[in-house]
Amino acid sequence: MNLRIASFMAAALLAATAPSFADEFDDFDNDETTSSTDNGSAAEYDGSAASEFADDAEYAAEYAQYKKEKTSKAEINRQRTEGFARTILLGVHGSVGTNTIIGHETEGWGLGYQGSAGLLMQLPLGVKNMNIVPEVLFTYRHYRYATDTDFGKDDASIDIMMFEIPLIVRYTFVDNNIFLGLGLNLGLKLTGSSEFNQDVGEKITRSNTIPTTSFEMGAALDLGYMVTRWVQMNIRIVQGLTNLLDKILISGGENAFRESNFLTTYATLGFTVLF
Repeated sequence: MNLRIASFMAAALLAATAPSFADEFDDFDNDETTSSTDNGSAAEYDGSAASEFADDAEYAAEYAQYKKEKTSKAEINRQRTEGFARTILLGVHGSVGTNTIIGHETEGWGLGYQGSAGLLMQLPLGVKNMNIVPEVLFTYRHYRYATDTDFGKDDASIDIMMFEIPLIVRYTFVDNNIFLGLGLNLGLKLTGSSEFNQDVGEKITRSNTIPTTSFEMGAALDLGYMVTRWVQMNIRIVQGLTNLLDKILISGGENAFRESNFLTTYATLGFTVLF
């Protein structure tokens, strides 16, 4: 009987004390969670006056410097990206001009005419105010020749359709809206024809007896003016460095030009619209 009473009282005492122990363990867990949260807040100082490190002037100054540098780098990268995109410009270009042929035994070649149209791209070179401007142009040229002989007057003409690739390095004088360019002018002949009229008492006409080469290269000089950021005008002078005359085929052509060396020279006035 006494054993049963003792067992019952022990069970009742254990039941009464168990919630107390549980509350103590809950309080312990809550203390750890709060401590962890506080430590996280301290590690992630946001620079505000409410932070517990706001009174630490050295820490606050270092954090402010970090935020400033991070923002500056992001801004610089953004401006670089936007600036690079703005400086890569595509445009349409057209020009008209006059030409002639100089070189060895080229007397009689006068002023001809030409015109071109195509596309260009303005690319930055990484140096302030300096760009490279490659172009792709379709160009028509007409050369004229005339000379007096003992029998009368001879005349000739050459007509060429070219695919040209000027590669111009340009420096812009921003304050004056002027640019100066130097480069190469590469040309591929698409079609070509010639006509020679000889007066020997009667008029004789021979076609395609002044053969021209399929490739030419020249030096180019550009002087231009920026009317606006998107509209430009330029004067271009090109001096050919290679012989326009096909020295192999001319052996079966006109005798008057067999010893000639044709270096083409031309000047054009161009107009460009960028977008």
